[in-house]
Amino acid sequence: MMYTFKQNKLASTVALYCAIASLSGCTTVDKSEALKPNSQIKQVNPTTLFTETSGVLPVEDRGRRKWDVAIVGDLDGNGYQDLLLTEHAHKVFIYWNEGGTFTEPSTLINGDMHGTAIADFDKDGLVEVVIAQGGGNGGNPRKPKHFEITKDRQFTGGNPLEHFEKGRGRSVKVFDANNDGNSDLFVTGFATPEQFENGANHFYSNSGTGEFVFEGNLPFSDRLSYRSSITDFNGDGQSDILVFGGKRMVAIAGGEGYTFSDVTDEVFGTLKNTSDVSAISQLDFDGDGDLDLAISRAEHQFEPETYYDAATKRFAFFSRFQPLQLEDIIIDGDFFLENLQMAYPDFDVYVGKDKRLLNLKDPAINTSYDLDRSGSSSIKLTASESFGWPEDLCVKGVKMNNLPKDSKPGLYIGYVGNNHWRICSQTSSATAGVINNVISTPVTTKDEALPAMLLENRGGKFFDVTAAMGIDINEQTTSALAADFNNDGWTDLFFMRYGDMSKEVTQYLYMNNAGKSYTLVEDHGAISTDLGATGSGAEVIDYDKDGDFDLIFANERGKWHLFENHTETISNNNYIGITVGMSPVEKADLFGTKVTVNACGRIQTREVGNTSSSFAVTYNNDLLFGLGECDEVDDVTVTWTNGEKVKLTPKQVNQYITIN
Repeated sequence: MMYTFKQNKLASTVALYCAIASLSGCTTVDKSEALKPNSQIKQVNPTTLFTETSGVLPVEDRGRRKWDVAIVGDLDGNGYQDLLLTEHAHKVFIYWNEGGTFTEPSTLINGDMHGTAIADFDKDGLVEVVIAQGGGNGGNPRKPKHFEITKDRQFTGGNPLEHFEKGRGRSVKVFDANNDGNSDLFVTGFATPEQFENGANHFYSNSGTGEFVFEGNLPFSDRLSYRSSITDFNGDGQSDILVFGGKRMVAIAGGEGYTFSDVTDEVFGTLKNTSDVSAISQLDFDGDGDLDLAISRAEHQFEPETYYDAATKRFAFFSRFQPLQLEDIIIDGDFFLENLQMAYPDFDVYVGKDKRLLNLKDPAINTSYDLDRSGSSSIKLTASESFGWPEDLCVKGVKMNNLPKDSKPGLYIGYVGNNHWRICSQTSSATAGVINNVISTPVTTKDEALPAMLLENRGGKFFDVTAAMGIDINEQTTSALAADFNNDGWTDLFFMRYGDMSKEVTQYLYMNNAGKSYTLVEDHGAISTDLGATGSGAEVIDYDKDGDFDLIFANERGKWHLFENHTETISNNNYIGITVGMSPVEKADLFGTKVTVNACGRIQTREVGNTSSSFAVTYNNDLLFGLGECDEVDDVTVTWTNGEKVKLTPKQVNQYITIN
């Protein structure tokens, strides 16, 4: 089926050729001028590729719910990439990069926020942010909010985009649909009842003024397919869209003007039935010039989960939507529950036969209570203060809306004698935690194996080459991140594991063997230490501009973690970085700008906005190219979406070149 909204607007193509020595508007930052170590930052002697930073990013030392990946972009225009981090249903923070270290966070907005898009939609030189609001579990569909960020780090706007369609917000993606240099929007949502027939995948055009026009709906799959990715799978220079997350994937081909076609069967064949896709990253893993796909897969967190680690005596649980009584557990000593997280509106904890409401603000009970209740708590209880168990709790088959009158939603804890404790989660919202010193062996659930995948692009059609390329992940993963982590010029793969809530988790890192295969790295240093958490999103940022991809990831109900990449220390591989701005003539937005590097017989291409995110877009205009042992660059070509080009002949390596 063809979806047509408008005819294409002609965009001029301007080719500018220049040598770096004489190019006006080009500046360089040499590797030798990289930031000197900050005395307040913990110094390390790396033996692994990654080490977690200390004193660089002042994130809260408290577990919280997350939403997707870190969003990277130079929001204030100072030449360093900032971070926008979403704490789901709490706040959206911006951490300003001061040249290799980050400030304390500025609050962009409070509340339940989802997918986020960053671009300069009106092309006035200031970055804008569009955030999809949550929809109150479907009962309160809302419209996205719009902000603009000034060069002095102030926020203006913050009002809803009233002419947008209502939705239970999910992803907000940016792309130039008609190649006129203006950034358009694709917004997905969890369809409301009146949207079931046509879905909630909405396309908005932008003429360059920043005033969006709703053009219509694009193809959809099922209610849970609200994740999306922008790519160009057929290599025609028009942005294409992938929609996924539910029972199957959908491929939408962009055409001239605002035209779109559902080409799912032609592009994916039987692979279209790949379910529970959590993230898709585009990459050219074999260096043949087209865009392949790395895919992670994980179930939605709807069903009860339990985990037990006998080595540490930790028992972790997760429940949602229905009462869940855990089997009685034997605890050595007092009851200690850490990283308890209970989403709105279920925040209460009751103990003993009389269902006594705990005062979670009492530091003698809750060792980690802060000013709000949306984050983690840690509860300590003695047997005497928790004795007994009411008989009307967690009755099998009783739904949340039919509870006894005196049994309120919440978490119930009781001591039933002989070192035995009983726990019942009687909540409709997500509830999770980790119980310590458990010396019995509780029954655990088993997550369905949903293998990660690598799909090769052959003439615009995808084929599964996962096993052939040496990737073997027979478990759930929540993020697939493609980047050249060791600067050898070939794209590696980082998969974020869903993981075991009772344990620390070492993530998957696969290094690319010159496009022929991938090798699993056992000791790379990227470890999730959060207990009671599951994997969320991962993204790259060269936060210190030293020429390698640093790593930032989050855990659901966990924390943000920034890892420094030590490629410069442990290898002799070279790099070149290109920092791009708007096009020189028509001021095309930098989103979607492609940079091609020709060096030592190899051609590599990177694009502004390429991301592992399923719900958001990055605005990272530092495009980094690993060169391996190659020590001279033949030429660099920068191409904006409207066809304008700049060609450079930098020669020298290990530097960033800025095009502005």
